[in-house]
Amino acid sequence: MKKILYMVLPCYNEEEVLPETAQQLKNKLSLLIKNDKISKKSKIMFVNDGSKDKTWDIIERLCKEDSIFAGVKLSRNRGHQNALLAGLMVAKEKADIVISMDADL
Repeated sequence: MKKILYMVLPCYNEEEVLPETAQQLKNKLSLLIKNDKISKKSKIMFVNDGSKDKTWDIIERLCKEDSIFAGVKLSRNRGHQNALLAGLMVAKEKADIVISMDADL
């Protein structure tokens, strides 16, 4: 059985970089899935840390367009480490492997 990988990316006001980040990570994850290295249930999860720009709108659009993306929306800005922890807590219930990284790669 293939392992489920989640990439967790805390996001705060990332509207300028998010589309490019999403495309690059989708390409990488899709290749790993295609080559049978990881499960098709693997995801790229963006954690919106109370952004004041269009970050959450972009995350919602990505999730609607492709199920490889997932989003978590915090009620307000809680700080990078707390946003990361929130994402890890969600991912630990669903993934075998979790990688965290910044939204600007």
